[in-house]
Amino acid sequence: MSAVLKFEKQYPQISVEAEAMAVDLPDGPTRMPVTTLPEHFIDWMEEGRRGMYNRLKGKQDNVEFFSQHLPVLVTHNPNSVFPFNCGNKGVGFLPKAEYLEEYTERYRETMERTRGIPWQDSLEQRLETVSEFNFNREVIDYRCLTSLEIFEKRTFNNLRQLPLASLHYTGHCPSYTSFQLNCGVEIVGQDDPRHTFIMLSRTMFEYDSFHIAQPQFPYGYLFWISEVQDKTPHRVEEQPDKVQYLQQNGEMQWQPEAIASINRAPGMIRQHICETVEKYARERGFSEITVEVLQEAKSNMNECPVHK
Repeated sequence: MSAVLKFEKQYPQISVEAEAMAVDLPDGPTRMPVTTLPEHFIDWMEEGRRGMYNRLKGKQDNVEFFSQHLPVLVTHNPNSVFPFNCGNKGVGFLPKAEYLEEYTERYRETMERTRGIPWQDSLEQRLETVSEFNFNREVIDYRCLTSLEIFEKRTFNNLRQLPLASLHYTGHCPSYTSFQLNCGVEIVGQDDPRHTFIMLSRTMFEYDSFHIAQPQFPYGYLFWISEVQDKTPHRVEEQPDKVQYLQQNGEMQWQPEAIASINRAPGMIRQHICETVEKYARERGFSEITVEVLQEAKSNMNECPVHK
């Protein structure tokens, strides 16, 4: 059963069903699919959020960049010479409709209960409340991500004209998890219950050191996911016709300790290991393969099953 979402006239209209949405674009309404955030990206977001909460519990003053919460938001203004606007936005989750009131009240109750308590002293209670929501996959609508509008400038004006946007997430080494979410964007005002939840999610940590405290949050954004593009970097296949630099030819010398290490690998894959390590060594300019070079090759080339 579809739920039509109502807007004031100054906002583009959007209606969302279980697996599709209709977005009011300048050329007329357009129907697009609605998709769920893939589970491995949910895993990555949860991992980052747990790490952030643990760092806050450790009372660290300098909290590192929170990749899972601060994607780059890209919007479009066709009337500009440079039509793309980019900016980092704090982005979170939304409860499923049947859980929205329950978790809004939980957040509100925590804020009321901790009033008058020093901010750092209330941190444990606040983290417990948000953890009950953010790590409960049964209650989260993974078709949608949320944010708040504070400044009402380029992003806001762009989305009022064209309610489409991309969120680009990029993680840290060594995996560099990266993906792009292409979304239809719903703008909601303060009279919308979903805005209340998003606002409480922000104000729950408003005065912690990693935020710039803001006086008001006039609008909220609901990013309904239509397309997911995995942009995590990976090692490409070698292409002999492409230009290669710093190549080294000739027979490689092996130290006895490195040979002994290779001989501990199963016989059927030793030749493959040797070829892989020698290729790596040539690319890096080594003329001799030592145990150290062997371990370096292992660290930098995951497909090389070198045995210690």
